Amino acid sequence: MQIRKKTGILDGRVMPTLLSFAFPIICGNIFQQLYNIVDAMVVGAYLGDLPLGGISAAAPIMDVLYGIITGGTVGVSALLAQLFGAGKHSRMKRVHVTALYFGTAFTLLRGIISLIAAPLILRAQHTAESVLSQSMQYLTIICLGLVLNFVYSYYAASLRACGNSAIPFWVLLSSSILHAGLDVLLVGVFQLGIIGVAFSTVFCQGLSGVFLFLYCQKRFSELAVAREDRPDRKEIGPVAGFAWAGALQQIVVQVGRLLVQGMVSNLPTDGVPAAEQAAFRSNSVTGYNMGMRVENFLFSIIQGVSGASVVVISQNFGHGNGKRATRFYQNGLLIALCYGIVLFAVCRTFPRWLIGLFSSNEQVLAAGTRYISLMAFFYLFACFGEIIQSLYRGIGKLRVCALSSGLQVLLRVILSALLIPRMGIPGISYAVAAGWILMVLIEGGFSLRRCRLLAAMGDAADAPPEN
Repeated sequence: MQIRKKTGILDGRVMPTLLSFAFPIICGNIFQQLYNIVDAMVVGAYLGDLPLGGISAAAPIMDVLYGIITGGTVGVSALLAQLFGAGKHSRMKRVHVTALYFGTAFTLLRGIISLIAAPLILRAQHTAESVLSQSMQYLTIICLGLVLNFVYSYYAASLRACGNSAIPFWVLLSSSILHAGLDVLLVGVFQLGIIGVAFSTVFCQGLSGVFLFLYCQKRFSELAVAREDRPDRKEIGPVAGFAWAGALQQIVVQVGRLLVQGMVSNLPTDGVPAAEQAAFRSNSVTGYNMGMRVENFLFSIIQGVSGASVVVISQNFGHGNGKRATRFYQNGLLIALCYGIVLFAVCRTFPRWLIGLFSSNEQVLAAGTRYISLMAFFYLFACFGEIIQSLYRGIGKLRVCALSSGLQVLLRVILSALLIPRMGIPGISYAVAAGWILMVLIEGGFSLRRCRLLAAMGDAADAPPEN
C-alpha cells in the first residue's frame, strides 16, 4: 500500500509515473554534475590555466573513483528495489546492512590504493610535472574523502530504490548551492587554491551523506541501522554480485576514457612550432576534458530517466508484473529518441559557447568545440544505450551491461590508438561513436527477446532472482 499511495510505481499511468519519478533524479544529476563544473569554472576564473589543467588531468581518475561507487550503489539498489516491490522487507533490511558495511570498508581501502596509484597513472599519461603537482593536491583530498561520497551515493540510491527520489534531490540541491559558495569563498577570498576546491567538494558530499543517514534512521525503518545489526553472510554473495557487476561496467567505461586521455597527449602537432608543441598538447587535453564535462552534464538528463527506469522496472519485476516493466522500458526509449534530437540541435548550434564557460584560451576552445560539435551526430546512440541498459539493471542482468560496455570500450581504445595520431580530436569522436553503436546493437538485439520473456511473466508474483 505504501508504494501504491506514494509513488504509483506499481499501478499509475506509465509515462506520467516515469516522468514524475525521474524529474527529481534528473535535477539531482544536473546538480551533481555542477559539482565538477563549478570546480572547473572557479579554478579557471581565479587560478588560471595551470590549475585548470591539473583538475582536467585529474578528472578521468576521479571519474573512475566515483564511477565505481555509482555503479556499485546502483547495482545494489536494483536488488533493493526488487525486494521492496516484492514486499520482502525483512530480507531487504539484511541486504542493506550487508551492503553498507562492506561498501564502506571497500571504499576506505580503495581510497588508500588510489592515492598511491594516482601519480603513477598521471606520469604514464605523460602529464607535465607542473600539472601533475596540481592534480595530486586535488586528488589527495578527494581520495581521503572517498568514503563520504560512498555514504551519500549509497543512501541516495537506496531511497530511490524504495520510491523516494525527492529527498535525495533536495539534499543535493542544498549541497550544490553550499559547494558553489564554498568554492568562491575558499579560492577567491581565502586563496587556498586547488586545495580549497577539493575540500569544498568533500565537505559537501560528507554533509549530504550524514543528512541522508540521519533521515533514514528517523523516517525509513527499512534503511535504518541499529547497533546490533551485523552483515549477513548469506547476503554477501547477492550483494557482491549486484554491486560488482554494476561497478565493473563503470570501471571499463571510465578506464577507457582514461586510456583515451593518455592518447590525446600524442596528438599530431603539424604546423605548430616546436617550442609551442607541449603547450598545444596540454591545452588540447584540457579542451577535450572540458568537452567531456559538457557532455557529462548534458547526459545527466537522460541518465536521470535511465536511473528512474531502473527503479520502476525493478519494483515491477520484483512484484511479478513483467508486462508493466516492459511498458516502462518502451516509454524510456521514446524519451531517449526525443532527447537525442535535442542534444544534436544544442551541440551543433552552441559548441563554442559551451566550452567557453570554462576557458577563453583559443586552443582549449578549439579542441573542445571540435569534439562537442562532431559528437552531436552520435549522441542519439548514447541516449538509447542508457535506456537499454536500464532494462538489464532493473531485472538484475548486470553482467550483460558489463560485457557490452567492455566490448565497446575495447573498440573505442583500439580505434582511438589508430585514429588520434592521424586525425587528432575528431579521431576520438569517431572511436567513441563506434563504441556506442556497437553497444546499442548488442544490448538492443538481446533486449527484444528479454522483453518477450518479461511480457510472458504477466502478473505472476515471482520472486526476484539474486543475480
